[in-house]
Amino acid sequence: MNPFGLSDHQLAAFAGPVLEYLPAEYDAESAAQAEIDDVGSLAALASPDVVAARIARLGPVISAGDMAERLLEASAERTVISGLRYLNLDPAFPFVAVKTTARVNDAEAVDSLAARVAGAYRDVGVRGFTFWEQPGLHQSSTENWATVMAGSVRLAARADERDLTGALTISWPEAATDVLADYQSEHQAWRAVAPELASFVSESDQEGLQEAADQGLLMALRDDHGFAGLAAATISPLFGRRGVCMLEMFLTERWRGKGLAPAVESSFLAGQRSGADTVWGQIHAGNLPSLRTALKLRRRPVQQEYFVSLTTY
Repeated sequence: MNPFGLSDHQLAAFAGPVLEYLPAEYDAESAAQAEIDDVGSLAALASPDVVAARIARLGPVISAGDMAERLLEASAERTVISGLRYLNLDPAFPFVAVKTTARVNDAEAVDSLAARVAGAYRDVGVRGFTFWEQPGLHQSSTENWATVMAGSVRLAARADERDLTGALTISWPEAATDVLADYQSEHQAWRAVAPELASFVSESDQEGLQEAADQGLLMALRDDHGFAGLAAATISPLFGRRGVCMLEMFLTERWRGKGLAPAVESSFLAGQRSGADTVWGQIHAGNLPSLRTALKLRRRPVQQEYFVSLTTY
């Protein structure tokens, strides 16, 4: 049986919205299959073992039925899948992620989804819901959350070719533990002085950094004082294209404010050997430094995550 018991026709319909706004350089067939595969990934979140693990990790008092991904609607007009999430794993901020076969690019579509979500999750106390759509939509009821910024690895690697080797030593650790303690200490110090960013810029964990290292995508920076920063990524496809997904680009306090982030990321992309032609990542709309860096590396918005508060519904 297909994910959520959907027919092939219903599954194929999930590609429809994305294909309407995806840039022409993405292969339509590959992008459509990626959307179908994503539905399968969501269905996996409904398995009892996964639900139990998520509840144990988050700790809130929540039922397995509320935590599991669900088929929220399957009508002639649209199919909607929804799932409970917590912002930065904060039990005090539950919200619902929605994936639908219909465009959500006007107020009527937003209101319709809001009514569905509010009714289905009334007992959970969710703050709102998110959906992915075309970048740059201006709707009074939505708030921009994350933007998928994507571009060419080749162009990004050449976008800022400043030589960093005079002041920084670059290495490619095979073990995350080589940088983990220094990185965590510096990241926590940064969070203390940048609370406006810390609420939505999470710290990479050991598992994520080790995955990057295993793929040759963990670059460490050091200077005469020790740890100076790192860049990390993982191989992850974007709409069917082999891609380098940026996980982290971090500089210690003594190196911030010097405009070096684009040069560090360019050096990272020039030094990695993944064979991918696309570099991408999800950047929160409020993370202006990372957005500026991405733009300087010729990455552009491909998709936008929007948040709708349910306080007005």
